[in-house]
Amino acid sequence: VPEGKYSFVVFRGGTTSVATINISKDEKWEGFVSLLKASVESSKVYGIAYVDPGEAEKKAKLCRGPDEWQDCLACLLREKDRELEIDFLDQPPVKPYRLALKLNKKEKKKISYPNPYDREVTFELSTNSEIAVLKEKSVTIAKGDKGPIILSFPPQADPRTETVIVGLAEAGGDFTHTVKIISTWSADA
Repeated sequence: VPEGKYSFVVFRGGTTSVATINISKDEKWEGFVSLLKASVESSKVYGIAYVDPGEAEKKAKLCRGPDEWQDCLACLLREKDRELEIDFLDQPPVKPYRLALKLNKKEKKKISYPNPYDREVTFELSTNSEIAVLKEKSVTIAKGDKGPIILSFPPQADPRTETVIVGLAEAGGDFTHTVKIISTWSADA
């Protein structure tokens, strides 16, 4: 790491780093995003994921804007070697759900999807499935809140498992969020 600088080691979903970004301790989110776009040759940045090595629970945190940037930058500044590994995200992470459904019965299920932004957002909903019908075509979720995705499943006579993909396209935005629902029909659901 160059003297007086701090480094983000950038990964893109694999085990080999794709770039190193050197910044000063007072770098702003917008400046970092410009450096990130240039270093990974991407026009879109959803955000970055990182793990704070100082926390007991090694859970990935997301950084998608100026507010979350302050926490990410503070984490980097605490590192003795002035280096932090990050994962570049050009799309929102997939959110998985599991649903247990009863055989021979029409089922209606509601899952909650969190608004990951510090503003209200409207999502246009779509699905790849013919056995899961969306009740609504869109959902508006307040800042810091969760919104309902309501699905209707027709009766199924035989035990089976099917994966249903629900897309949540940001109205007026660049990103489509993805919900992956593992739906399992059984007699003892």
